Amino acid sequence: MKLPFVSRLIALLTLLFTFAGHAAPVYVQAGPGSFNHAALDLLESRQNSTYQRQYSGTPEKTYATAIKETTWAFSALANSTIDGQLVPAIVNAMRNYKVTELGAAVRMPIEMCVFGVDQTSTITHAASHPAALKQIGLWLNTHQLLTIPVPKGTNEAARLLAQGQFQQGTVAVGSCALKSVYPELTLREVGVQDNADNHTLFALMKVEKRPEQISEDQARTALAQVVKQANIQVKTRADSAQVLFSHINQRLAQMQSVALFKAHKHRPIEDLSREAVVLSKALEQARQQCLDTASVEAFFQAQMDAAKAIQYRYRAQWLAEGVPDKDADLVQLRNTLNQLGAAILEVLTHHLAQHGNLTPELGPIFNTELVTANLTEKDKRKLYNALQSVRRSEHCQATG
Repeated sequence: MKLPFVSRLIALLTLLFTFAGHAAPVYVQAGPGSFNHAALDLLESRQNSTYQRQYSGTPEKTYATAIKETTWAFSALANSTIDGQLVPAIVNAMRNYKVTELGAAVRMPIEMCVFGVDQTSTITHAASHPAALKQIGLWLNTHQLLTIPVPKGTNEAARLLAQGQFQQGTVAVGSCALKSVYPELTLREVGVQDNADNHTLFALMKVEKRPEQISEDQARTALAQVVKQANIQVKTRADSAQVLFSHINQRLAQMQSVALFKAHKHRPIEDLSREAVVLSKALEQARQQCLDTASVEAFFQAQMDAAKAIQYRYRAQWLAEGVPDKDADLVQLRNTLNQLGAAILEVLTHHLAQHGNLTPELGPIFNTELVTANLTEKDKRKLYNALQSVRRSEHCQATG
């Protein structure tokens, strides 16, 4: 099996997303609104690309069509809630097909959403794929609902609901991506899955037909090797993001000392002239490193807003407790902040070039890594939203 390393992955994706100015066709397991749909959305947002999607239903059909058209297949590989994690339908397909190239991997949280025909009707039945129904048992029991298995998939359950094929009081359960496919349905609940740590691993692959069918055990071994390589890609990307998030946390952690200096010198928390200097340096570095300056400015402003919020909270705390009798060196603090600001942009530039844009599935790592005192969850959300928006500049040659 010829699975590329990270360096080959970058070149491969570059070809994939720039050939003739269009993304290559991709044959996708399941249908519109499925979790495969949502995972491919995530990959698109990571790469700033739009795929030519062809939804193909079963894994067998997906792989067969991708081979016929000499292009990519996209499917699930493993799920954290399945015994042994390997997706049974993929194991079965791997008896007849093998992976020759692994283009990209996505490990996505599986969030079950509930859709109805309106927002207020009493719910009596839940329709979904049998596998999905098994993952929402607590929610079903809490609401004492009857189930309607739809073997064709969560998309089919939503389609039937949208067309009025179910009795009154029925909802469809599946990926939140169903909302984009059936806008006439109403999103009633989010996150009804039993396991909060429910993740599925998806992959963009080249496949070929095996000369002859292999055994189920052999297929499991082959699929496990693909999963291993995909997880390495996912971990490499997550590790890169964690380094970036650590630098951001270190910068915010300096705010206690900054607040202390200002308190001792009776200076105001907000210093607009200093903010202008910080932004100017950040934008100059962004231009040198081929980062979009508008998105970098928004991110650094979000950092400074979070920094001020931390300082204000310390100031309020010290009104009651008294200002700590501890010195703070402004020159040293500014040097440290300048160094961390530059490091943040350097690491961010590297991450965007090697791993694509920051996307929502990395949010939990961001929240875990930012442990600075007096930083709220709302602060974190605003900061991560701004960070996700930072982009590389097109047609730019780095000078730094």
